Amino acid sequence: MTIRYKICTLLIMLLTASAQAAVNPPIVATPTAKAFFLDTVLWPYNGSTLLKHVPAYDIPVCWEKFSQSTAVNRKLVKDAITVTWQKDSLAKFIGWGQCLPSASSGIRIAVADNKNSPRAALGTQGNARVGVMLLNFTMKTLVSATSDPLFSPKKTILARCQQDNKATLETCIQSSAIHEFGHILGLAHEQNRSDDPSVILHGGCHINDIPVKQTIPGVSGTFDTLGNTLFTDYDPFSMMNYCRNRYFGRIDLSPLDKLAVRVYYGQMPSFDSRTRILRIPRIVRYDGAILTGSFNLLPDGRFQQAASLKVTTTPSKISTTLSASGILSIPEIKFISPSGHVNQVLKATLQKTTTPGVFTRKVWTRLQPTKFQPVIN
Repeated sequence: MTIRYKICTLLIMLLTASAQAAVNPPIVATPTAKAFFLDTVLWPYNGSTLLKHVPAYDIPVCWEKFSQSTAVNRKLVKDAITVTWQKDSLAKFIGWGQCLPSASSGIRIAVADNKNSPRAALGTQGNARVGVMLLNFTMKTLVSATSDPLFSPKKTILARCQQDNKATLETCIQSSAIHEFGHILGLAHEQNRSDDPSVILHGGCHINDIPVKQTIPGVSGTFDTLGNTLFTDYDPFSMMNYCRNRYFGRIDLSPLDKLAVRVYYGQMPSFDSRTRILRIPRIVRYDGAILTGSFNLLPDGRFQQAASLKVTTTPSKISTTLSASGILSIPEIKFISPSGHVNQVLKATLQKTTTPGVFTRKVWTRLQPTKFQPVIN
């Protein structure tokens, strides 16, 4: 038996085992994972209810100079973000006025038409920093294939956008803004993932466009440009993927884009493999009561309610329900690995037992990634 045959056999056994692991979700370490979310630069959750503030992930944004753009174009951007990232999460972009010189937090948006625009840093790396985020509202700069293979032969950004979808300038502005605001939320370029199937993707499209660290002219320090966690399949349809079919001018998030932003900005239920605690921020009970609670995973595989479920006003993008018969249905759960990263999204149904506060598991399956491959360290 050859070494290659033994290795292949072992991989098949591992994949088969992972597919059967419906009761005990698999755990994976991805020390070389490159992209999707950079979870060290996520914006914090504001749980305050003062002044009737709805709890959300508040992200201040402002415009460096109103003179760089028109009110119409600024509204185009705000509207595009409102119906995409903001709609599918609890991220709330606030402000949208002209930046104050003394602003100590938030994303400062400048507008320019040059080879560096549009651009944005990942997550909080751009917090309150001047010159980090640029949008482009005219798109007349010529881009050559030497800097980007999507531009062959040399053409303007607008021409490249209209080549894909015959989009108007307004739609192209919104498309590029949605992409850059994905970066603000911490999403890296999907085509730079370590599991990018570049050989077969859209006829071989593969643009590993940026280094691990990047410098921005006029801004001190370097910026991380690759993500550090993978918890969905590689997404060829992502808004963050330059290799997406007819990428330029598209303004629709993919289903996995929407899932991704729910995971980190949707107050999704979570299971932490380090503490063995299942936390559910919002449960809609059969009588209409809105509750929150946590459950400890017992050695026998059942869940013990940590304390009485409490009434809550905490919002969540996931509709967890508790029926009169004691069935707790959880459509999506983010699974936190021993290394502290989300690496799976699960689905669960728990059934209340005759023992007070104890639930047995009827369903405990993985939704994403569908092509899960354990990594041996």
